[in-house]
Amino acid sequence: MKKIFLIAFITAIAVSCTKQINVDLKNADPQLVIEGNVSNSAGAVVNISKSVQFGSGNSFPAVSGAVVSITDNLGTSYTLAEQSPGEYTNDDLTGVPGRSYTLNVAVNGNAYTATSVMPKQTNLDTLLFEQIIFGNETIWIVKPQYTDPAGFGDYYKFIEKINGVRYPNIWVWDDNFTNNGISTRPLIQTDSTIAIGDTIEIEMQCIDKNIFRYFTALTEVQSNATTPANPDTNISGGVLGYFSAHTSQRKKAIVQ
Repeated sequence: MKKIFLIAFITAIAVSCTKQINVDLKNADPQLVIEGNVSNSAGAVVNISKSVQFGSGNSFPAVSGAVVSITDNLGTSYTLAEQSPGEYTNDDLTGVPGRSYTLNVAVNGNAYTATSVMPKQTNLDTLLFEQIIFGNETIWIVKPQYTDPAGFGDYYKFIEKINGVRYPNIWVWDDNFTNNGISTRPLIQTDSTIAIGDTIEIEMQCIDKNIFRYFTALTEVQSNATTPANPDTNISGGVLGYFSAHTSQRKKAIVQ
């Protein structure tokens, strides 16, 4: 495989600015967190929980007893049933690119709503692997290859699994540098454990602008690049979280 040197200064991924609301996370009261996803694969999932104080770990108390539905712009409505504490699903909902989807949640006497438009799908063509020199180490990186369509305003989210185990980070990109061209932008992991023989699975999501802004802000917080803050949500009613209608596709490859 081709080996390249990673320059100490990595060109930053172009992102849109997003307004953040700074809060005292250490002493903040628990807030409702809604995380909803609809894709072009069968099944919609909405998770509802309560936030915890900053630094308290990743265990979020589930919220049961909510009434959850998703309606598309043609008027078709789907009710999501609670399958486990805080997890609401509907296996019949398969999203269609170009349609808008509205989430409605009623819980504890309050109502919350959000709308997301599912973008058209940009096909993930293949996965490329490359070795780079980072500091004193040689690491493997993955480069998803796809052709960005003409016209600005395309947004992407990438999730990686290594031998079936999800890597904790995510990547979100816009098309400012790749508009109407072939992209092989690398998924940089400075703590990469990828080795020859590993099976890598990449999920590529085509997301809307609000979701791009949300996850851009979230990754900045997780990387300690900014003061801890709550990313802007597209859900009205005073909650944390997001509702995303997106396309999803996956590819697997073995590093060799």
